[in-house]
Amino acid sequence: MHVQPAMTAPPALLRPPPRGAGWGATALVVLASLAAALAALLAFGPMMTPDSPSYLAYAEALRAGPLPAGEALLRQASSPATIFRTPGYPAVIAALQALSPGGWVWGLVAIQMAAQAALAGLAHRVALALGLRGWVAVAAALMPAAGVTIAMQVAVMTDALYGALAGGAGLVLLKAGLGRGSLRAVALAGLLLGIGLLVREATAYLVVAFLPAAVIAAGRGAARRILGAGLLLAPVLLAAGWLMEENFRRSGHAVLSTTKQIVMVQAVLPLLARGVPVFDGDDLFDRTVREHVVPRGYQGLDAMNDALFAAGMTAPEIAAVAGDRYWRAWRRHPGEMLRAMVVRAPVKLFQIGFMPVDAVAELHLRFDRPRPWYGRIDAILDRLKAGSPVALAALAALSGSRAIALLLAGAAMLAPLLLRGDRRLPALLGAWLVCGGFLGVYLPVHVEQRYLMPVAPLLVLIGMVVLSRGAQAVREARHLRP
Repeated sequence: MHVQPAMTAPPALLRPPPRGAGWGATALVVLASLAAALAALLAFGPMMTPDSPSYLAYAEALRAGPLPAGEALLRQASSPATIFRTPGYPAVIAALQALSPGGWVWGLVAIQMAAQAALAGLAHRVALALGLRGWVAVAAALMPAAGVTIAMQVAVMTDALYGALAGGAGLVLLKAGLGRGSLRAVALAGLLLGIGLLVREATAYLVVAFLPAAVIAAGRGAARRILGAGLLLAPVLLAAGWLMEENFRRSGHAVLSTTKQIVMVQAVLPLLARGVPVFDGDDLFDRTVREHVVPRGYQGLDAMNDALFAAGMTAPEIAAVAGDRYWRAWRRHPGEMLRAMVVRAPVKLFQIGFMPVDAVAELHLRFDRPRPWYGRIDAILDRLKAGSPVALAALAALSGSRAIALLLAGAAMLAPLLLRGDRRLPALLGAWLVCGGFLGVYLPVHVEQRYLMPVAPLLVLIGMVVLSRGAQAVREARHLRP
């Protein structure tokens, strides 16, 4: 007797709704997703970060006229903004400053909030296409909005816009992969990533993680899959080629940016903290790192760059040597570099799907305020010992939200195993590889929660599908029990 694989199609409660269904709920999701960021804006106002001045300097250079080139660029500073950063985000700032010199920052925040709200709405449509119904689809779409995105939407930083671009690309591919495939959807995803490269240069590496999803979303047939890969890559390659050519014209170096002069040294800080001889040479670069970075860690990076610049090195040259030393560290100390990757992956990275209490607590820190007591387990326990009932509620909220986030992340990680036989698995596997690709690109160098914003909606959707399928299986087992 032949037994069919379990769950070859979603059960009745998980079947996609008819086309056009749920748009009222999607509109409510879009509006609800704005609530937390609006509250943050009203409570704190727009946020300037340590990175904001370089974006503002680039925007000022764009408004002033032709960007500096040649010696005027290379001898401008140790990290000239117009080659250290990519031009997309400064161009948005410059346009808003031209339209409203006094209110541009509010316009920027409004754009970032709108972009993230649109992402939440798209996540809800994908949740419905996955077969998640009612409150489950709404929750899946809104949970990432209660996270690090709250702070990033009110900050003069690239994360909110980039999160919407790259996250939107991932959601578009996932939705197309659930159907018969759509080359238009793949082309749209490629366009979003092409624009994204002008906002964050790491897109040149991250795009590889989107390729399997694009091949799946293109539909059946070798020709369509090859075309899908091309449609995804073409906008990114064109944007990268243009940016490298422009930087070569201005600096003589075909680079996307010179951020390697910071991040490639930052990447080996865990090794330096353990006394590993990464920079043991007698050349100018190694001596300068030993002088400034080895004793001070991250705080010595600016001084290192300034000293190298004063000694005659330009930003592209510093970036090139920093990259060379990074790969040398992998050749010489592969075990220590692998250990550094583990060190860079704390548990909180996997809480990006849902972190309402931690997000509010982190918001205070980003505005240079003390972390509130309800965001610290030790402070909560102290209040509990004093008999505070509010502390008990805070403990439940903090530990409960963290448990939910980790449950979602764990379910998402196990999706390829737990969704075997499910017709949605190929599309979800593409999304799963996008999530893994972001970790694969950032963990070897440097990672923060905000870097993973684009994949938070995908992680939650995958986790919700796994948990919903598990819940359905439990219900069916109980119903069949004699």
